[in-house]
Amino acid sequence: MKYGILNLFKPIGPTSRDCVNKLVKPLRPSKVAHAGTLDPLAQGVLLILVGPAVRLMDEIHELDKEYVASFTLGQRSPSGDLETECESVPMQMEFDRNTIQDAMTRFLGPIVQVPPTYSAIRVNGKRAHASARRGTEVHMPPRTIMIHELDSLEYEHPRIRVRIRCSTGTYIRTLGSDLAKSLGTDAVMTELTRVRVGPFRIEASRSLESVQDHFSDACLDPPIAALKHWEHWSVDDVVMRRILDGQHLADNEVLSTSQTRLAVLDSRETLRAILKKRPDGTWRCDKGIAHWDVFP
Repeated sequence: MKYGILNLFKPIGPTSRDCVNKLVKPLRPSKVAHAGTLDPLAQGVLLILVGPAVRLMDEIHELDKEYVASFTLGQRSPSGDLETECESVPMQMEFDRNTIQDAMTRFLGPIVQVPPTYSAIRVNGKRAHASARRGTEVHMPPRTIMIHELDSLEYEHPRIRVRIRCSTGTYIRTLGSDLAKSLGTDAVMTELTRVRVGPFRIEASRSLESVQDHFSDACLDPPIAALKHWEHWSVDDVVMRRILDGQHLADNEVLSTSQTRLAVLDSRETLRAILKKRPDGTWRCDKGIAHWDVFP
C-alpha cells in the first residue's frame, strides 16, 4: 500500500480526472484522487492523493494557492477563456500599468465572486458547464473568497500577466473579467499556471510521463507535508491505538497547545490521525487517516 502526496505537473490538454486515470496503473492497488481541479487549458501543480492520503482532501482544500495568469483586455467569451468563441468589447482607453495596479487593490481581501457557468460546480445536481453547453440558463450562487495578493507582472496593451495568491474556490478567469469590468471593459484568460498549492511548488512537481514510466516511492511527499503549518504530536503505539480506537484523552494527556486540532504522528513520524479538542476539554480522534489495517 502506497501512502503519500504526488506533486504532479498537469500539462495543458488533459482534464484533472484524465491525469488520475493515467496514474491508476502505476499506483495500483492504492486509491488515487486529485485535490483541486485544473481546467484542460490550465497547467501546473495538481496534487494527487495516494492511498490513505485521500482522507486529507478537506485539509488540502484549505491550503492557499498561487497562480500566474494572462488576460487579453477588450475581449469576452461565455467561458471567460479560450474554450469558447471570443468577441471584442469596447475599451474607452489604453490603461497604464499604474491604473491597473490601483484597480487590483480593490480586489484584495475577502470579496464576493460569482463562479462561471462553465465550471464543474453542481447546480441542482448537474454540472454547471454541462447545462451551459446545452444552452440552459444557470444561476450560479455567489461565494466569498479571499485574495491575499494580486500583482501585475507584465503589461503590454491589451495583454496583462498577473500573479495571484488566493483561497481555494477562487476562479481566476472570473477574477480577471471582474478586474477588467472595473476598468470599463472585459477580458478573457489566455493562460493559467498554478505555481503553488500550500507548500507544494511547481519547481518540485513531476511530469505525468515520468511518473507513469518510472514511479517509485520517492515520487511521493509524506502526507504530513500538507499539514506542516499545523502543530504535530508524536506518540507511541499505545497512545496511537487509543486515538484510532476513538477513546477520549484528558487535556493533560495531550501536547500542550492553544490549537483545537493536532496532527498525530506515530513513532516513525507517519501521519496517522487528526485529533480534535471537544467542548468538554477532552480530546478525541476527528479523523483517522491511516489505521494499521490500512497502512501497516
